[in-house]
Amino acid sequence: MSSSGRSRAWRSTMDKGTNGGRGNVLPRRSFAQELRAVRGRTSQVTIAQRIGYSASHYSNVENGHKPPTLDFAQACDIAFDTGNRFVELFRSESRAADREGPARPAQLPPTPQVIGRDDAFVALERLLQREPNATSANVIALDGLAGVGKTTLAVAWAHRIRHRYRDGVLFVDLHGHAAEGEPIGPHEVLEHLLTTLGVPAAEIPTTLDWRSALLRTVLDGTNTLLLVDDAVRFDQVRPLIPASPGCLVIVTSRSRLSGLATHYGARCMTVDMLDGPGSVALLRDVVGPERVDAERLATERIASLCGGLPLALRVAAERVAASRHLTLKGLADDLSEAGRRLDVLSPPAGEGAVRTVLSWSYRALGQSERRLFRLLSLHPGREFGVEAAAVIADAGRAEVQRAIDVLVGVHLLQESGVRRYRFHDLVRDYAAELLAAEEPAAEADEVERRLLYWYLHTAAAGNRTMSPKRPQVRMDGWTTSPPPQPHKFASAEQALEWFETELANLAAAVQQALVSEVHEVAFALPVVLGDYLYWRHPWGMWLGPLQACLAEARRLDNRTAQAWILTNLGNAFLDQRRLDDAETSFQEAASLHDGPAGQVWSEVGIGRVLQEQGRHEAASAHYRQARRLCADPGSWSWAVVTCYIADAERAVGQYKAAFGLLTEAITILRAHGDPISTGCAMDKMSEVYHDLGDHTASLDLLHQAIDTSASAADRWGRAQYLRKLGHRYFEAGDREQAHRAWTEALEQFESLGDPRAAQVRADLDAMTLPVPFPRRAG
Repeated sequence: MSSSGRSRAWRSTMDKGTNGGRGNVLPRRSFAQELRAVRGRTSQVTIAQRIGYSASHYSNVENGHKPPTLDFAQACDIAFDTGNRFVELFRSESRAADREGPARPAQLPPTPQVIGRDDAFVALERLLQREPNATSANVIALDGLAGVGKTTLAVAWAHRIRHRYRDGVLFVDLHGHAAEGEPIGPHEVLEHLLTTLGVPAAEIPTTLDWRSALLRTVLDGTNTLLLVDDAVRFDQVRPLIPASPGCLVIVTSRSRLSGLATHYGARCMTVDMLDGPGSVALLRDVVGPERVDAERLATERIASLCGGLPLALRVAAERVAASRHLTLKGLADDLSEAGRRLDVLSPPAGEGAVRTVLSWSYRALGQSERRLFRLLSLHPGREFGVEAAAVIADAGRAEVQRAIDVLVGVHLLQESGVRRYRFHDLVRDYAAELLAAEEPAAEADEVERRLLYWYLHTAAAGNRTMSPKRPQVRMDGWTTSPPPQPHKFASAEQALEWFETELANLAAAVQQALVSEVHEVAFALPVVLGDYLYWRHPWGMWLGPLQACLAEARRLDNRTAQAWILTNLGNAFLDQRRLDDAETSFQEAASLHDGPAGQVWSEVGIGRVLQEQGRHEAASAHYRQARRLCADPGSWSWAVVTCYIADAERAVGQYKAAFGLLTEAITILRAHGDPISTGCAMDKMSEVYHDLGDHTASLDLLHQAIDTSASAADRWGRAQYLRKLGHRYFEAGDREQAHRAWTEALEQFESLGDPRAAQVRADLDAMTLPVPFPRRAG
């Protein structure tokens, strides 16, 4: 039970009572209401002192901002001499909160503007009607031509009916027809859905069938709406269908997914083109009523010539709206001259219509905007920033920003965030076609290489900024092309923000580098990002690119690339608890590394796997072998490996040895000016004190680690230390401090999009347990 779910429940819980013996059933007061009533005119400060809580904590509970605990309720009953009244209220509201469960998801995108779709909404409502004795989820599948507005219609209708689904609304975009990359598979989607629904990451199964079964279990008995957008195949959607008859699944696809009807009794509906009045209404909305009314016949001609395709109508109308000189009659005349092109709107494929309409906007651009539009299709990711666009154009940012503003103004680009942009998938296809037709292949290849190398060298610059005292990858040993000017970072926070923003693009750059055989980038990027990937744990996004890199490195018999990529894969598998795969990866990496710099981390990786298996003495042997590979006893690597040795010693009860090793390591790491590694060493030292029963020293070191991580912009380390701090306070019986630490840890993990947030929610849920967690082994 999440804290937000619990707080809603105890604020809304109503018990039955009587009113003056008249038999009318009235709601009983909530915990907060009862607290205010019993306190009367006595000040909150006085009551807080009486029950032994801070005034701010008492005020938060009485005002409904924080749920009470059992200890708090017992203290209130004693202070007010109310018997068990507050304890009973607490238990009643806790039971209600348990029934309510995690926070209600509400993932729909903003409500889109829908014009000319009244009949479609009526038809959808008819499809929603079903037999009262239904035994499975209701499934409605929308199909239709690209650009016809399937997603717009589905999202708008979901907003209209979402109040009927009390357990929340989920939204997933499968990117079935995205121009870049592969459609998102159900395995990844199920992980996202289960995490959203409160399943801890550690409890999410590894196989597709088990994940699908767990989703059905979680949604059993609920009233939940799931909107699955842009599916391309039936097998993408099948594992996502819940069994609960109270659930509704809406699926959109360019193709008719007949398998949904065959296997799940889905109601399928083809989204048609807009009729004449609807098309005119859309044009009126974009161009403006005054101009449409002044040129009514021309407007109707445009509506007819566009064939009712909303995308074509909008792009055409924007040309008129954006120009003071182009008239509706002029646009209608243009459409008439291009009649042969518009004929392609009639067949089911219909891509010609979009291409033709886009060509009108394209021809209206200046030469520099046209070339930028073509070249931007080379970007490997789903969105991009101005700086990447400037690298692609080989021009200044101000100049490129002006050109982008023009492209956005005619809807050839879409804004996805602050100075972030993306193509609609069909628009990107069109841009790529123009690139192939109008840009010399050699020049396009050079632009792509420039962008890929920019990502590589900017990632290296970011790594240096985040970890300036750590040994850095020697870029000249990996790359042969002269580096483009990388982004300059003023602080570790800036570098972190860039990595977070570009994380998906960096993965896409690796994939594109493999396709284009720019092997230096494909193999070097994972190495440059090694530290960041180790901290960030983005393996759902990066496991595929790493495995693809490994396959290519093996094909080319590049032993160095294989070794470093296997080391990253070992870390990924270790985080996913795939211990056999992790051990195999680290062992193979150790056999391939041609120098001690890489072998050190392969040996450390093997040791980490062994520790996870409880084989601490064997782990220590590998850690000691790693330390022997460190040439300088005072080096950064030597100190980090020493911390691992100390942790293995602690795990087998050799506390004195562990203490000495960590003391030495912390001294060296401080001398190297590496706050991130220093914080990790302090964390391990806190474990030693914790095992020895010195909770004060353990807490003090954890607080030092938290402060150290803050100075280094190590948000992942800070979040993890805060979570551990919560455990320490919880074990000591200080639930208020535990709640505070876990709440801050949750905020950190959620801001990072880290799946460990689900684990912290579980920690907060455990606050209702009467006994603390058992001590963790090792």
